[in-house]
Order: sequence, then structure tokens, then C-alpha cells
Amino acid sequence: MQEMKDSSSQQGEILPSSNEKANKNFFRDFFGIIFDPKKAYDNIIKAKYWVVMLIVFLLVVGISEQFYHNVLINFQIKTAQEQTEKSGLSSDAMEQQIAFFNNSSLTRPIYFVTTIITQGIFLLIISLIIFFICSVMVGGTAKFAGVWMIYLWTLVITILDTIIKTPLMIIKNDMRAGLNLGLFFGPESKLGAAMSAVDIFTVWQFIVLGFGLAALYKFTVKRGMTISMVLWALYTIIFAIIGYVS
Repeated sequence: MQEMKDSSSQQGEILPSSNEKANKNFFRDFFGIIFDPKKAYDNIIKAKYWVVMLIVFLLVVGISEQFYHNVLINFQIKTAQEQTEKSGLSSDAMEQQIAFFNNSSLTRPIYFVTTIITQGIFLLIISLIIFFICSVMVGGTAKFAGVWMIYLWTLVITILDTIIKTPLMIIKNDMRAGLNLGLFFGPESKLGAAMSAVDIFTVWQFIVLGFGLAALYKFTVKRGMTISMVLWALYTIIFAIIGYVS
């Protein structure tokens, strides 16, 4: 009997407690989100960390903008020319706008900073919407900090999307380039601009979010996925409308 107690005691010393805080391991959880999001979120929620993920994401989107900067500038010059023709602005005003856009020593740092700031604001807004739906409408008990954390970790998929999309935008000289339904329409098509909102990486990101919601709120995976797909549908409709009218 004493030997069994000693053995049990030794096993208790060797085996970690189920409540033990997980170690922070960025690369483990980064690739975990891709290949096994359920397990990755279990680790992330126990470890409670997100700052490194936010920094990496903002650096990736900021640096990628510098690569496709000329594509964006060309798009904005074209848009400005179209608006000038419609509004009847003077050619001098148009020339001033073009001169500003073509001054890369000025626009590159400005666009780098504004890209990071606008992305940060966008992440905050989306997180607040998710929190409102899950914690207010659905009746979950998680705090905003938890929702913010699990949403930030879905950005692993957005980083992959950015890495793939950036060279496509440069090659095609098209801001809408990517793995989306806009590929089946012409570059000037308003319907194509709307359909570009239906993107394979965005679907993947919201599937990952479903696992995160299930882990954070203690939902079933089915319920987490249902909520996530409703959020995806709302997200896609809003950006499809923006793409069509812009």
C-alpha cells in the first residue's frame, strides 16, 4: 500500500496539473493555428498572450504596403482622375494631387504609418462587434480581453493571405488581386469588386475564429462555428457593398 502511495506521489510530481499555465511559444501557436487551431487556442487561452501576434501582424501589413505601394498609388491616381471628371474640378487641383501621389519620399512613410494605424482601429472595431454578439446577444461570459486575444490570433491566416496576395497585386497591378471570386470578373467590373469580398482566406480565418470562440466561451465547436459563420456572412456582405459602390 505504501509503495502505491509513493508511486502515486511520484506521478503527481511528474504530471503537470490541468490548471497549470501553458508556456508562451509563438512559433508553436502560430503554426498550431494553421494546422490544429483547437489545440493552439487551448494553449493560447491558458498562456494569455497576444502582444507579439499584434506586433508581427502590424509589421507584416506595413511592410507589405511598401511592396505594393506603387499599385496603390496608381489606383488612387486613377480614382482621383475619375472623381475630377465627375465633379468638374480644375486641372490644377488634379495636378496637385498627382504631384503628391508621385512624391514617394513623402507618401511611403505616410502610408506605412497610416496602414498600421487604420489596421489597429479596424481590429479593435471587429473585436468589439464579436464581443457584443457573443457576450451580449448570445449571452457568453467571456471578457473583451479574451475576445481581443482570440481574434488577434486569427490574423495568422491574414498574414498568409498577405504574403500570397502582395505579389499577385504587383504582378496584376490590381488592388483586388487574391484568391477570391473577383478573379472571374474583369478589372473594371463593379460586380467583380463586390465578389472580391468572398475570399478563401477570409473563410479560413472565420473558421479558425469558430474554434477560438468555442474554446473561450466553452461553447461546443458546432455553436462556435455557427456564430463565426454568421459573422463571416455579415463581414462579407458589408465589404461586398463597399466594393460595389466604391
